[in-house]
Amino acid sequence: MDESAYFYCTVSSTSVSCSSVAGRKKIKERLTIATTTNAYGSFQVPLLFLGTAKNPRCFGNHTVAELGINYTNAAKGWMTTTIFRTWLGYFNDTMRSQDRHVLLLDNASPHRVTEHYSHVKLHFLPPNTTAHLQPQDAGIIKSFKSQLSKIRDNYVVDKLDAMLELVDGVGVEDIDKRAEQLYNVSILVAMRWAQQAWNKVTKATVVNCCSHTGILVAVIYQLASEMNDLSIAPKPVN
Repeated sequence: MDESAYFYCTVSSTSVSCSSVAGRKKIKERLTIATTTNAYGSFQVPLLFLGTAKNPRCFGNHTVAELGINYTNAAKGWMTTTIFRTWLGYFNDTMRSQDRHVLLLDNASPHRVTEHYSHVKLHFLPPNTTAHLQPQDAGIIKSFKSQLSKIRDNYVVDKLDAMLELVDGVGVEDIDKRAEQLYNVSILVAMRWAQQAWNKVTKATVVNCCSHTGILVAVIYQLASEMNDLSIAPKPVN
């Protein structure tokens, strides 16, 4: 498990222009997203979102369960020990229902809890080894954010195309202002994008990232890769 910041309203920092481009104010709307997978890419835990608002206005009268998201809040929108303990209880219940015992690799100080869990064993990585041993930091989060950027950019391009059709009716400066506003989406839209992006992270990506850390022996990853490639036909019905 690991966490990453998601500045979902930030305007793209790159552009194509033959002249200088004015700078833009950095928008600070942010979510913290926690990602968790097993080493074989066959089980991606639903994303955990952390924001600052207890009941975001865009949720309306719906609960997070009705919206199909795993959202909670904290004063600064960061992971806390209390939130992690709640999530760990949910994760342990999920593993118990599947009759699975798992090892959860971690490296964040808010995740240090003293409770014992029947189906989850926590193991904390040594200090300053995150980039080398944490599978999420070995490329899983990078792949996830790459997919997320594509989804977000496609949304903006589609909206911008429709907006440019109005360029004759309004000034170019007005179009530029409206274009920037396209990035100002609700926290719910941002979480929907993230869920779509998470579903696009492939098993092969997860296996490759985990194997690069060297935490488990290579033969296990080779077996996992071969199993992912297999297509088992159903048995004929007599």
